[in-house]
Amino acid sequence: MTSITRPPAYRIIVMQFGLSFILALLAMIHSFEAGYSALLGGLASAIPNSYLIWRSFRYRGARSVGQVVQSFYQGESGKFMLTIAMFAVIFSQVDPLIPWALFGVFIIVQFSHVMMARIAKL
Repeated sequence: MTSITRPPAYRIIVMQFGLSFILALLAMIHSFEAGYSALLGGLASAIPNSYLIWRSFRYRGARSVGQVVQSFYQGESGKFMLTIAMFAVIFSQVDPLIPWALFGVFIIVQFSHVMMARIAKL
């Protein structure tokens, strides 16, 4: 009897947090404000993705297929709500904010899992 191995999705989250910090350090070359704006953009992507992966991969196996599907829907809706909430807090509480750094790193981190999958052939 073979067991189902856990998918490598957790490595993607580690990579996204690491990429957020690296890009924030690179943005600090421009200015301190760009650095923390970039970090906030990366975290606004990585934290909701962490929630999605945590919710989505709690159940495994054919017997729990209903729970798997339900947890994917809950994870995706939670990710969406977390992203909205994080941007609302960022825009209402952080001043000054550098929009190109915030959105640039958000987009890079959001799509980084696609590049990691191609590199690692996952």
